[in-house]
Amino acid sequence: MLNFPVPYPDELIYSTVARAGVHMGLTSPKQLLDEVFANRKVIATPDLPCHLGRISGLYPESLKLDVKNIIYKHTLFPLYAPFVPEERRIQCLKWMAGQSKGAVHLALGVAASRIKQIRFLRYCPKCLETQLDHYGEYYWKRGWQVTGADVCQHHARLKKSHVELHSRHRHQFFDLAPHKHDDLFFIPSSTEEFRVAIRIDELLNLPPIKSPSFEQWGAYYKSLAEDAGCTKGKNVLHDIIFEKVISNWSAGWLKKHGLFPIDSNSCWLKSIFRKHRKSFSYLEHIVTLGTLLGDRWNFRSVFKEALSLTPKNIVTCPVDFSAHTPCQETLDIRKSWEVFLKEFGVKKARSSGGAAIYAWLYRNDRAWLMKINGQHRRSSRSKNKRVDWTKRDQNVLKKLEDIHQSSLEDFEGPRRSRNWYLNQLGAKATIETNLSKLPLAVNFFEKNCEDIPSYQIRRLALTIRKLNSAKESLQRWKILRLAGLSDERICAEAELYLKHMR
Repeated sequence: MLNFPVPYPDELIYSTVARAGVHMGLTSPKQLLDEVFANRKVIATPDLPCHLGRISGLYPESLKLDVKNIIYKHTLFPLYAPFVPEERRIQCLKWMAGQSKGAVHLALGVAASRIKQIRFLRYCPKCLETQLDHYGEYYWKRGWQVTGADVCQHHARLKKSHVELHSRHRHQFFDLAPHKHDDLFFIPSSTEEFRVAIRIDELLNLPPIKSPSFEQWGAYYKSLAEDAGCTKGKNVLHDIIFEKVISNWSAGWLKKHGLFPIDSNSCWLKSIFRKHRKSFSYLEHIVTLGTLLGDRWNFRSVFKEALSLTPKNIVTCPVDFSAHTPCQETLDIRKSWEVFLKEFGVKKARSSGGAAIYAWLYRNDRAWLMKINGQHRRSSRSKNKRVDWTKRDQNVLKKLEDIHQSSLEDFEGPRRSRNWYLNQLGAKATIETNLSKLPLAVNFFEKNCEDIPSYQIRRLALTIRKLNSAKESLQRWKILRLAGLSDERICAEAELYLKHMR
């Protein structure tokens, strides 16, 4: 594609593609996908787009717009990259260069995060005036589309456009045009919103760096709590940290973003000071760092300090004591644990008085413990004897046969697939989940479900019958169009039937 526009400073690459469509006068979303990506299945994703290798190839090398630069300067990837392990960061870069099928959002924790994504693209009316003066057109800035950064740090609160992020128009890139926003009055903003907007802008504009590991993040926050006087010995005083957070951030803002700390072991604020087993969102980091470090900190120094830490006493693998001859004490404790295992099984043994024995063996004789536990595992699943599945199978088969007989004379309607039959039965979920217990029903589906060629032939037969009734000519293009088929989709069997009938 020639004359693909160069992205403006801090512009989403989504916006650049949308402007390309405007410049070329393309009104069809599919045509734009053909021109830019040569792929009509690309989904228009504003925050973490893929297929960026294709866009990078549209620019000359002199512009230095390789995939990595596009990702770090024109997507929201920098918000998540420093907080995931290095291997995952590199893998996400590869996915964004090519195709991920949703894996990027899962790997970076966006899909399951407590920080919900914005629903509509946003803009700052004052900034639009500047854009029009400098560039002669509008574009979507990435800093406007970040949850938590609800204000423009130079002006006031951002305003929602009419462009929905996850609308049914999944393949359409929407440009920022004058008719798509309203010049409303400015809404006052809170102090928290400006604080967060500044930090997010800083995070978005950092150069690519290596990500600290989970162990390094855990060690960093442990040392941060110690420096802030929020520890007693080796224990973190979570109550003091909770009070500091609530006094530094308004309750309304914290609740709005699901960050208000609660008295629970699973609270994110407690978890961030424990051993990290997952990544935390940029807002959780900003709230914690802003509370304990005040205003005199920046992400660059935080990342540098976290990367410099080497956590101590990390057990990388269980200690194997099997090579040593066990002493009499060990043998006695082994026998005690075997008694518990024989009576209760592995899971119940710990809750039935064997917890202390299990803990001792786990610390001192782990290899033997894991081996003996594997020999005494019991299934916790109980058989459901409330349902007579043989009788249920016979009843389901009778209903399916009735449905099949009533549909034989009906040439219209959707394909008679297994899913269609299950929908006619009513209790679809129950039957579908327990098909392994319903052999008669499974046998019915294998014999009577309509495959795609049969379905196409039925549609062709219905169309031909209608054309004959109306005394119209049986032209191939007309039959295909009325039957909802095309040369690309028609099966060989249906093609043969069509030739025979004409």
